[in-house]
Amino acid sequence: MLKCLKISLIFLLVLGQNLQAQMPATFPQLEKAKAVLFAENAWLQSNQNSLELQHARASELGQHFLFIQLHQGIPVYGASAKINVSKDNEVLSVFSDLQPILNAVNLQHSITDLSFEKVWRNVNGTLFPAYTQLVRNTKGEWEEQLLDADLKLVQTVKRSLNARKDTLVQTKVFNPDPLTSAQKAYGEGGQWKNYNGADSPELNAERVQKTLGLKFENDTFFAENQYAIIKDLESPTQIVFVSKANNFDFTRSKSQFREFNCLYHIENYRKYLASIGLPFTGMFQLEVDPTAYQGFDQSRFDYSGTKPGLFFGTGGVADAEDADVIVHEYTHAINYFVAPNTTNGNQRLAVEEANCDVMSCFYSKDISTYKWRDIFSWDGHNEYWDGRDGETNYKYPTNLSSDFYESSLIWSSMLNDIGEDIGREALTRILFNSIYSYANNISMQQAANLFLQADSLIYGRAHFAQIKTRMAERGFNVSIGLKELSGFDVYFKLINSYGFAQGSEDLEILSKSKDGLQIVVYALDGKEVLRKESLDKSLKIKPNELSSGSYVIHLSNVDYRAVAKIVRY
Repeated sequence: MLKCLKISLIFLLVLGQNLQAQMPATFPQLEKAKAVLFAENAWLQSNQNSLELQHARASELGQHFLFIQLHQGIPVYGASAKINVSKDNEVLSVFSDLQPILNAVNLQHSITDLSFEKVWRNVNGTLFPAYTQLVRNTKGEWEEQLLDADLKLVQTVKRSLNARKDTLVQTKVFNPDPLTSAQKAYGEGGQWKNYNGADSPELNAERVQKTLGLKFENDTFFAENQYAIIKDLESPTQIVFVSKANNFDFTRSKSQFREFNCLYHIENYRKYLASIGLPFTGMFQLEVDPTAYQGFDQSRFDYSGTKPGLFFGTGGVADAEDADVIVHEYTHAINYFVAPNTTNGNQRLAVEEANCDVMSCFYSKDISTYKWRDIFSWDGHNEYWDGRDGETNYKYPTNLSSDFYESSLIWSSMLNDIGEDIGREALTRILFNSIYSYANNISMQQAANLFLQADSLIYGRAHFAQIKTRMAERGFNVSIGLKELSGFDVYFKLINSYGFAQGSEDLEILSKSKDGLQIVVYALDGKEVLRKESLDKSLKIKPNELSSGSYVIHLSNVDYRAVAKIVRY
């Protein structure tokens, strides 16, 4: 079961002399963000290098900016920088995949077909012309293809991640699913099964009456509200509900039941989020197809088409009958709204899936505590597939896997523990505010740091003791949170990073404010590769101490911690 991911330029402005005039006044921290990135990457101001602001977001913590790297006005594939700045103009964190280009490239892009996007491809420190295009696979999912100068395929990346005037009506839904409300196991007593989607007395009896907002126009009801609109977007084909009659009672064998089940749970989820101070004002209305995916037993959030949408498969148990699946996929949409274009990387994807699973778990737990850690209680844990388990003993980084769904169980099990300790509201506010700061290729440890930072800034570290206990149980390194990932311009400095990347100079690390310095270098799979300590304010890494590749370096002194990305070509 895929509960999927990304693309689309949400906010596109070129850094230059006219940027300040174009940028809304609601992003006053932009100048600070630019200054930090240019100070740490002096090469950006020469040899036809530049940055482009891809999107900007504001949260309870501050403001969040994602930049992409350009050379000669063309994107460098996979090169970006995410910088998060507090409301008082303090740098909260910087995540950088920028690739130093020390000489202008003389090569030209020869393909003029507008169906291909021009990019530069970095191969061992040298740029070559390349192209990208979006295509649909046989399941209807969007994929991004990276092509070389001769349009030969280099790699493929999925770009799908596996809500007028309304009137209130009464409809019947599963709440959250028939097994949970009946407190039954799948197949118990020879009943409580899917029956190939047919009606059965026991399943239909688990429908409960709920109030739902629907669009009402010209004496006609439409399957639409402010958060979602039902569409028939892909096969299997169904007739979307439109009616002048005031009748919204459908049994589970009807496609209209799935339509209203989706609309209700999306609306109910958004109302809860707004009630705790997360209205996500300005978020797009989603297109939703509850009978989709060519009949496969999969669902996805898709943001690469003309409009963002949710697609629910009908193989096995229809996904749109299970609130766990609906809330999971809708959480992907929220994550994309607050931190678009930031889901590259195995551990980043694991955290993405886990965050969506956890929101599903606590949505269900708020209704019934029965097996609330069973993720996809009705859609999974049956003859069709095993679902996922939100109550494992997995630890970081021991149980990291090349399968990010498997790795996700580390994070989801931990957050479920934390949520039991501090409550759904605090967990949800902390988590979503931390997501604003997410960047491509962050590790699970970095996501933990951001979670701690959000608790510090929103609640003044009120939950630090509970969070620390649960994170330590899972193998995470726990700091005080507030100064975690602070800007290098305040606490640390990396010197000769570009010469180090080329193998010609030592990388020097300076601690600006305190004696005693420790560094730990991790490969992108989370494996520790180098550790050094010093009693004074500086350390050096020689080029021959690291093989070619990208690394995450954790820096700490007595009071502060920070994380950076370093490269060795």
